[in-house]
Amino acid sequence: MINQISTNQELPLVAIIGPTNAGKSTLFNRVTGTPQAITAREESTTRDRVYGDVNWQGRCFTAVDTGGLVDDKSELYRGIRAQMFSAVEEADLILFVYDAREGLQPQDQQFLDKLRSSKTIWLIGNKVDAPTVEKQITNLEYLGLPFHKISAISGKGVGDLLEAICKALPETGNVAKVVGNEPVIALVGRPNVGKSTLLNALTKTDRAVVSPVAGTTRDIVTAKLVIGDKELLLADTAGVRRRGKIDVGVEKFSVKRTLAAINFANIVIVIVDAQEGTTRADLHLIYFANKLQKPVLVVFNKSDLLGDKPLTFHHHIAKFDQLVTSALTGEGLDAVLEWIQKKAQESQDKQIIKK
Repeated sequence: MINQISTNQELPLVAIIGPTNAGKSTLFNRVTGTPQAITAREESTTRDRVYGDVNWQGRCFTAVDTGGLVDDKSELYRGIRAQMFSAVEEADLILFVYDAREGLQPQDQQFLDKLRSSKTIWLIGNKVDAPTVEKQITNLEYLGLPFHKISAISGKGVGDLLEAICKALPETGNVAKVVGNEPVIALVGRPNVGKSTLLNALTKTDRAVVSPVAGTTRDIVTAKLVIGDKELLLADTAGVRRRGKIDVGVEKFSVKRTLAAINFANIVIVIVDAQEGTTRADLHLIYFANKLQKPVLVVFNKSDLLGDKPLTFHHHIAKFDQLVTSALTGEGLDAVLEWIQKKAQESQDKQIIKK
């Protein structure tokens, strides 16, 4: 759930990287104690950087899950790779997770050779689920890197790994697990309407992978947003299509995660493609948030592509606040920030009154 996402930049950072389908997200979920990162047999399920805090016997650090290493030159995979390198650059320690049953591949070793001169790297052989498997695993300590054999899915060896990580990282004292008290703004909408682009534009970061491929975001990606003296958390979510169009598996799980994000959020921004106007899927999200008594803003994005075409939308949304933006050019972003600031203040005032 998104209330577990780290907002504490003072904690040491551990990046989890490696080839696709090696169990990186399973390890991330186990050490953070959350189902935040989506896990599936489908390759490249994780596409953005996903952060979470780890508290092990009073010692704390932040873990970041990343997309898998793939020899693919497409725009989408270039974005995924860039996200991974950003995590590597930030990290104090890198865990290179690979499928121990498959062994370390030549391209993996080449990648490690490029990194090892500038970063602290540990090799993590995952999916060592039984003694018979462990006997077959090649010991890679000859590579000169700390080597751990684990099973992320069962937890075997993970405790020892966490203990070793805490001993290796800088001392931070007994820091309580960060939950984050900032108001959360959920960015929701159909696939490819510009949610990730809007998150990146509002926070002036590149936290979310931006791609013309519909359904790029699978996990809940967050970024801190500072407006004046207020700190807030923007949560980018997976695109939600009309119910009959939702595929089983990863997409269905992503949609459930998005609806859970709306439920948890203090404020909801429903993003609509200005060229297409509102659809039944948009109405479902708007009224779902409204039923939960969340402040709702409908943002008609991609105004730069609208030209002379008028906006089209259902009359049912007339009672909701609406703004027209272009996350790409910056049009309307100031108005969005003003709306967020106003609603965040109103939400805070209500909480004070309740107390």
